[in-house]
Amino acid sequence: MILLFVGFLILCGCAPWKSVDRIDLGMTKAQVLQQVGKPESVNGAGNEEYFWYIPANKFWTRYYVRFIDGKVESYGIVETKGE
Repeated sequence: MILLFVGFLILCGCAPWKSVDRIDLGMTKAQVLQQVGKPESVNGAGNEEYFWYIPANKFWTRYYVRFIDGKVESYGIVETKGE
C-alpha cells in the first residue's frame, strides 16, 4: 500500500503541464492564458508585459512570455539553478 502511495506521489510530481511550446508569436494574452493557463506572476511597464511560469515538476526553471502591445513578441526558458 505504501509503495502504491509513493508511486502516486511520483506520478503527480511528474504530471505534464501546458508548456510554452503551445505559444506562437503574435498570440494575444487571452490566447496564451487559454493555452498555458494563469502565470505565476506578471510584470512590465508601458506597452511591455511579461508572464512568468514555474512548472511544478521543474521548479528550477522559469518560462517567460513577453508581450508588446498585447501580443506575444518572444518567449522562452530561464534556468534558475544555483540562484
